[in-house]
Amino acid sequence: MRRFLLTFLGGAVIGALGGLIGLGGAEFRLPLLIGLFGFAALDAVILNKAMSLVVVASALPFRGQTIPWETVAAHWPAVVNLLAGSLAGA
Repeated sequence: MRRFLLTFLGGAVIGALGGLIGLGGAEFRLPLLIGLFGFAALDAVILNKAMSLVVVASALPFRGQTIPWETVAAHWPAVVNLLAGSLAGA
């Protein structure tokens, strides 16, 4: 029960800070995964990247209602460049 409470409170703090600053929360999740939950650094990074992918994938339908997909598709070179850079950086 204690671990569940820590997880819930950690998620609430990450969500609130990420929402206030305008970030997805990945910057705040990693220290908690390593420090509070005891993940090894590599495992924490992998899990953090997977959670970031879920956040971005779930946000796409909602953002697609705000910005037309045709507008995004017109900037495909920038999208591919950002994706390639983030994959190389990971």
